[in-house]
Amino acid sequence: MAAGRIGGGLAAMILAAAAAGPARADFKVWQPDVEPGEVALETLGDYGHDPVRARSGEQSYTEELEYGVNSFWQTELELEQARPPGTGYATSFSQVTTENVFQFTQRGEYWMDAGFYAEYGQTMVSRTANETTFGPIFRKEVAGTINTVNLFVEKDLGAYATGRPVFLYAWETRIALGTPIEPGFQAYGQPGPPGHFDPLGQQQHWIGPQLFGTIVHLGPGDLVWNGGVLFGLTPAAPREMLRWQAEYEFHF
Repeated sequence: MAAGRIGGGLAAMILAAAAAGPARADFKVWQPDVEPGEVALETLGDYGHDPVRARSGEQSYTEELEYGVNSFWQTELELEQARPPGTGYATSFSQVTTENVFQFTQRGEYWMDAGFYAEYGQTMVSRTANETTFGPIFRKEVAGTINTVNLFVEKDLGAYATGRPVFLYAWETRIALGTPIEPGFQAYGQPGPPGHFDPLGQQQHWIGPQLFGTIVHLGPGDLVWNGGVLFGLTPAAPREMLRWQAEYEFHF
């Protein structure tokens, strides 16, 4: 998701960042599932640290309201807050986003589960671009693991749109132990425009261990959570990113 630049020199910093292409997406792996009639409240966040102060301190937080409209379509409304890396900044309300997941197959029906993701983000920061992100979701369960990949394209929209579309990927492998807490890992990256990737040193890639859990019958619903640490693999990525995600699911 694009992060708002604030403080002194706000507009110049935003336009410089936009010229290099859209910012990275949230650290979230989408699943190709829709639960009709389900309502969920979700929070997601991350915090970046790096020895280089100009790349350290990046933060983003979201609050989401989700609804399973039918067996094919799930929609969400998301409020985003962000803080850019560097010193002297504060967290600001940056974007309102509508997100949608479309389920193409039933789980286990075919060799691979498939879905599609589409979002539109309306910026709340002046002189910055809106954005859209879309792409397929795939999942394969094999040898006691659940493997999910998101292959997305993100593009600026509106009067302040600059740059080409950017390719984003997210990968998750979870070891299905059948226990309340299960281990796994996630990987994320932004190589650059499709077909014209940035030099490797300018790309952002992360990978790291995660824990996954569910607390069932917590009041009227269930709490599904995951979180862990991601390690930057390229010079452009902060060295460590802490991330977390929690979703409370229930039916009326």
